[in-house]
Amino acid sequence: MGEAKRRGSRVQRISSAQQQESDDKKEFDRVSEFLGKGVKLEADVWERGQKIREEAKKNYRREWLDARLTLLSIAQHIFLAKNLIPGKTSESVSHILTLLMAFYQGTHATETLISEGQYIKAAAALKQDYEIIARIYEVRAGTAKPGQTPQVRHLAKEVRGYYGELNKVAHPSNQEMLENLMSTLSLGESQAISHIPSYNKQYSQGLYELHVWLIYMIVQQHLRLFVEMYGEGEPAIKEVGMWFLGSVDLLKTAGFKFDLEE
Repeated sequence: MGEAKRRGSRVQRISSAQQQESDDKKEFDRVSEFLGKGVKLEADVWERGQKIREEAKKNYRREWLDARLTLLSIAQHIFLAKNLIPGKTSESVSHILTLLMAFYQGTHATETLISEGQYIKAAAALKQDYEIIARIYEVRAGTAKPGQTPQVRHLAKEVRGYYGELNKVAHPSNQEMLENLMSTLSLGESQAISHIPSYNKQYSQGLYELHVWLIYMIVQQHLRLFVEMYGEGEPAIKEVGMWFLGSVDLLKTAGFKFDLEE
């Protein structure tokens, strides 16, 4: 009897352990299924973004694409020319250098936001790039004030108006603007805003063109700072001179009307 009882107890423990294992697996599967919804949400947005990118690239002017790549190549060339070799410095040089690096670190992210249909976030990123360039002008003019938003009056008058437009798109209070840039789902007789982005040719082209212009402006300031730090005779400046003029020609061909060589 004692042996049978022990066997029965052992069987009961095994059965209980198996039941617990089964319950644990069910709970794991339930949690995994639920958390997988978050993964699916981001995957859906990403997949749509790739399709939007394909469509957007078809409608970008070739000159914009070529100018962007040329300008970023110029930046990389002068980065490598004096990598870890200090030049002449000052408080203003250090300030401008920090602003330049902040801009360059975000170029890929900004391009991704524009080209993958995230126009609201892209406008906010471009607004910050705009302010970085305005701050550089303020630093050079000696009017930069800590804690105060840079004043775009320091930029060329032909492009100051874009700042206000960026504010309209980027600001969460502009409900109508936001709704116009969001994709919608048809639900019978009604519609609902979708979390999946959609392609808007007008905004895509406008934001990308501005993105390229801002890169031009930052590279122009980068070259100027490089000369201040290392001198006009530095070979790297001569090596990129023709490339820079080539980017100017591309932008003029693309219809940039303001004086790019100013």
